Amino acid sequence: MQWTGLPIATVLGVAGFVAVFITLLYLLRLRKRRVQVPYSALWGRVLAEKKRQTDWWRRFKRLLSWLLFMIIAALITVAALGPRSADEVVEGRHLLIMLDTSASMGATDVTGGLNRFEVARTQALELLGSVGGDDRVMVALFNNRVMPLGPFVRETQPLEAALRAATLSANATDFRQALSFARDSLRDRGQAELIVLSDGAGLQNLDLSEFDPGEAVRVRHIAPGERSENLAITGFNARRYPSNRLDHEVFVEVSSTFDRPVEARLELLSEGRIIETLPLELSANQVHRQFYPGQAFAGERLEARVRVMTADAEDVFPLDDRAYAVLPQARKLRVQVVSTGNLFLEGPLLLNTHIEVTRVNPERYDPQAEFDVTFFDNVAPTLPVSGDLVFFNPPAESSPIAIRDVDDEPILTDVASSHPLMRWINLQDLNIARTSTFRREASDTAVASAFGQAVIVDRELDGRRLIAVGFDLRESDFPLRVAFPIFILNIIDYLAQDDVDLMYAFETGRSVQIPVARDIEEARVTAPDGEVRSAAIHRGEAVFYTDQPGFYVLTPGGGEPVAVAANLASPEESRIAPSELQLGEREVSRDAAGLVFERREIWIWLVLLAMGLLLLEWLTYNRRWTE
Repeated sequence: MQWTGLPIATVLGVAGFVAVFITLLYLLRLRKRRVQVPYSALWGRVLAEKKRQTDWWRRFKRLLSWLLFMIIAALITVAALGPRSADEVVEGRHLLIMLDTSASMGATDVTGGLNRFEVARTQALELLGSVGGDDRVMVALFNNRVMPLGPFVRETQPLEAALRAATLSANATDFRQALSFARDSLRDRGQAELIVLSDGAGLQNLDLSEFDPGEAVRVRHIAPGERSENLAITGFNARRYPSNRLDHEVFVEVSSTFDRPVEARLELLSEGRIIETLPLELSANQVHRQFYPGQAFAGERLEARVRVMTADAEDVFPLDDRAYAVLPQARKLRVQVVSTGNLFLEGPLLLNTHIEVTRVNPERYDPQAEFDVTFFDNVAPTLPVSGDLVFFNPPAESSPIAIRDVDDEPILTDVASSHPLMRWINLQDLNIARTSTFRREASDTAVASAFGQAVIVDRELDGRRLIAVGFDLRESDFPLRVAFPIFILNIIDYLAQDDVDLMYAFETGRSVQIPVARDIEEARVTAPDGEVRSAAIHRGEAVFYTDQPGFYVLTPGGGEPVAVAANLASPEESRIAPSELQLGEREVSRDAAGLVFERREIWIWLVLLAMGLLLLEWLTYNRRWTE
């Protein structure tokens, strides 16, 4: 038993004084007594015997009355001492409750039709309702960032209101950041306890042994969740073919955490309309990656959906069943050909309707003109300010890649068949009258060589790509082969693979930077749920935060709207199996039964019992049973 009320010495002193005072009152109590006088000797003996019995009963009743008041005084004395059970925490504590709001907490695998977050929030509210008057409590929400709802406080009503208003996010979980915050918050605080309410998704391969909050801190981890079955789209990208700007290639990664094979269906949508349905057969815990070429999307917004088709299988985490991507408006690739005239080179380019070709005589060449790709035929003038570069037979005195030698009738012996320029073609039987060979640098790639001497070279030059071909097309039979137009289109495809054509979707829980015009001072963002927010403008970029999967529409002031996509795309978060928090050798309690701290107010019952005894005394006195 523990005593948390008034000081024991003070209470016992007052109790002793009250006991003596009550005893004196009973010893000094004076009252008039009726005396019966016999009128005959016969009745004298009867009255004498009755008097002896009455005196004994009266003394006994007075003793009982004295004992009753002493018991009442004792009950009030014990109540004033504030008794509590020996296992109850009575000193003021510092409680830090950390509630996981990451995406995996939205799994609906708990009893009652609730998700994990709703169950954990209910436990947190129950805990707040059980804290004592001397306890200080802090509540913090965490996913990939930590959001405390306030400092350590005694009053829990504001925390309860903020906790009820908290919502689930679509972000991943950063346990290192969360535990660092907990360690710093509980440092040098007595009677401290850390309570982590999280399913532990993402803890499987995480070493957190260095996050020890201190010996005086008790750590408790309560993990809601029961199952691990989930089917997720963990990767989704779309790429437009540079040679055919209306044709696309889609990459999809589907992850299964089912412990058995399942059948699924993948749906590809454009502007909300299904354009392709693909069956999938996934083995246990398989990660399926697949490219889907030749997808003709008519719209800007793409979506992928995956559904479990096995009858007795259930996906308990629907948030990652969808992924999104955005295709920018298709535009023609601007290509410049600097030549005195070469129909062999111009022909494959002019036949492609998605390429805008501009032929420029070397005398009228302007290096300040902006093009995506510039071809130089038998000339090597000043390099242009922008775009990638392709040189055919550059002159030795001005070649951007130093020429080692000139070979007559070379034989191409080595071809980098895995290089994108060599896709679907073979140059080993090519007939060439004469070619220059290049002096390579360490970072250069020799696409084709003649006995170790580079004839076709790929180089990166100040963030641009430069391709040099050592021979004149008219001094070879290359233009007469089927491989030549394919080679030219391979060059276009290879050089046009920039960030504009490979549409990466952003990850939720991150800040997104979208370039805007320099004169833009404000911008608005419409989130997937329709909420309109303000975007910060910093150094020519609009910056906003993505906390939901779906399409965001950025509208710069006075500019055209720009759509961007955000996906969960977190394999760790999609592995929803509950995991236990491990802090090295540090003990972590997992007992949910002791989560709510009960306060046993024993003194209230003692006071009620004393009041009941007083009522009993009043009743017996008025009934003249104890007068």
